Amino acid sequence: SLCWSKDGEYIFSGSWDHTIRKWQSIDGKELVVIRGHTNDVSSLCLSPDGSYLVSASDDCSVRIWDLKTNQQVGDPLWHDDRVELVAMSSDGYFASDISGPDGKIHVW
Repeated sequence: SLCWSKDGEYIFSGSWDHTIRKWQSIDGKELVVIRGHTNDVSSLCLSPDGSYLVSASDDCSVRIWDLKTNQQVGDPLWHDDRVELVAMSSDGYFASDISGPDGKIHVW
């Protein structure tokens, strides 16, 4: 998964190695590695002000990260199955979609 910062300076990537990485877009330099998920990171989105990153994972969780500290905010938001996608609204709500057969979308 990839996500651009609003100003275009940074790219965030979620990976099969369970990490989230922050890259400088102009030269591709890796700036930060964020660890916390225990399985593949499937989707990323940024808060409207760019202060927080939300990540979805095959570990059945959605996690919120403070980009000033690169630390997780609060406890993971647990789901019944792998989380495929997260998306953020312009007013700060976000939705997550699980891969299971129930077709649930969670709005947070």
